[in-house]
Amino acid sequence: MSSQKLIKEYSGIISEIQTEIKKLENDTRVLNKLYVILDVLHDESIPYIVEKHGISQGTVYNWIREWNEGGMEGLKRKKGSKGQSKLTDEQLILLDEIIQEENLQTAREVKDKIEKEFGVEYSIRSVERIMKKLNYSYTKPYKIYAKMPADAEEQLKKTPDI
Repeated sequence: MSSQKLIKEYSGIISEIQTEIKKLENDTRVLNKLYVILDVLHDESIPYIVEKHGISQGTVYNWIREWNEGGMEGLKRKKGSKGQSKLTDEQLILLDEIIQEENLQTAREVKDKIEKEFGVEYSIRSVERIMKKLNYSYTKPYKIYAKMPADAEEQLKKTPDI
C-alpha cells in the first residue's frame, strides 16, 4: 500500500461526517417505523411483524400509538429527547476553559453561565452530567457550626488515640 492519502482532509471533516451519519441514522429509524406501520396497514399479524423486523411486541404497539397520535411527525424524534447534545464539542471545550478561568464551583453557576454564553437551557442534573463528562467532581457541602472552634481540625489531630 502506498503512503499517499486516499481522502483529502480538512479541518472539521470528521465532525462533519459524524453529524451527517447521525442525521441519516435518524432517517433510518423513521423508515423502519414506517415499514412496521405499513405492515400493520396490510393486516399482518403482530407476531409476524415482530419476527420480520426483529423488534419486541411492545415496540410495535408503541410505534402504532405514536402513529395514531401524530402521524408521520409522531414517528420522528421528539424535541428534547435523548440524542444530540445541545452544546458542540468545541463549546464544551470553551465551557471547560470558562469554568477554570472564572472558578465556577457549583452546577447552578455553570448552568447560569451556559445560558448566558451559549443561550442553551439545561436542567441542574444535566449540568452535573456535563461537569462529570469534563472530569469535574463535586462533593456535598457540609455545615460548619458556629460554636466550633476555629482550630477544630488541629485539635482533632492532637487527640491521642484510645
